[in-house]
Amino acid sequence: RRENWRRAKLGALIARFRRGAQQLGLNLLPSTTPIQPLFTGDNAATLLAARRLEEAGILVAPIRPPTVPEGSGRLRITLSADHTEADVDRLLDGLALSVGTSHTRVEAAHRLVNESF
Repeated sequence: RRENWRRAKLGALIARFRRGAQQLGLNLLPSTTPIQPLFTGDNAATLLAARRLEEAGILVAPIRPPTVPEGSGRLRITLSADHTEADVDRLLDGLALSVGTSHTRVEAAHRLVNESF
């Protein structure tokens, strides 16, 4: 009970992630929990996105058949109170580059380049 701040922080991180994903046009499935499912579709897209994120140092579990029906692959994104707002923003940039539309991938790439200099 003394650590209610963790629950509040986690709720804020979930809201930040969902807002950012919506702005990027990502296909999030409904969830108010720390587990945020992102619909990716086929197996190849799911595995490729997970691999790209892992190469960027972001661990996201690919979920595919037989765990879910064929054609409904998703990424299982798990947030915790130990994450920071910067972690969520980095995740969103990684998702934009990995599974976003071409428009969001270009925007994310520009942000990453600008942050590097």
